[in-house]
Amino acid sequence: MREIKFLVPYVVFTSLSYFFAKDGLSYASPLAFMALRYAIAGLILLAISRRIIISKDVLILTFFTVLSTSFWIYGLSYVSPSQSAVLSYTMPLFSLPIAFLLVRERPTKAEIAGIIVGFAGVTIYGVPLFHGFTEIGLFLTIVNAIFWATFTVLYRKLKDEEPYSVNATQFLLGSVMLFAASVFGFKLDFTVSFAVDLVWMATVGGALQFLLWNLMIRISKVNRITVLAFAVPMFAVVLESLMTMQFPSIFSISGIAIMFAGIAVSRLRGGIAIVKPEM
Repeated sequence: MREIKFLVPYVVFTSLSYFFAKDGLSYASPLAFMALRYAIAGLILLAISRRIIISKDVLILTFFTVLSTSFWIYGLSYVSPSQSAVLSYTMPLFSLPIAFLLVRERPTKAEIAGIIVGFAGVTIYGVPLFHGFTEIGLFLTIVNAIFWATFTVLYRKLKDEEPYSVNATQFLLGSVMLFAASVFGFKLDFTVSFAVDLVWMATVGGALQFLLWNLMIRISKVNRITVLAFAVPMFAVVLESLMTMQFPSIFSISGIAIMFAGIAVSRLRGGIAIVKPEM
């Protein structure tokens, strides 16, 4: 599988990014943090690509990416890194219908069954979150997953464009949107710890992470890649368990297992029938 060379670093870098992002929120307001992340990542990729792409599709991509990031980072304010990872990776369940609507990737009956099983897993995993105010984090993070699924499919739609330029444009335009929105509740305490968090999130957890995701989507179908990427929440849960020395709850383990079962069911009959759009 050609995508494996991109998938392995993506899983490691993305899993760790949840922890750097969570720590960074101790020093900066969510949108200010993400605006800086986007600006630095965009400048790095622009230095490589030396061009930006201004088109309707890229503007739409940027809009959905900013929405996804905004809901994700606000959701992370309320939930732990492993919870955010698992809830974010409900994304494959949303990518099936969105891929059909936008790029005409038709899901099989097995994939539809997988969606139902996967949502059951999300529900079970979310049971412990419905205490206090953490249901806000649950809601925000799942909304992020919907927008993430959308911009993932848009990556597929832009697969013929040069990925460095697409991502450079996406980050730079997105940083403008995020800076504009960050004036509400702005906070920034620039410490050494925050600098470490920001550098990680802008480089390995920003420019490289998004680029790897884009590259995988360019070379393989949306639903195949989103299924493979389910290794991220599993790795994040293991990392948090090792860092906190606490064993995951029965709800967490059961929910994750059922979500993975849902994804496995969705892949039972192999491939996805492709419907070519009419010319």
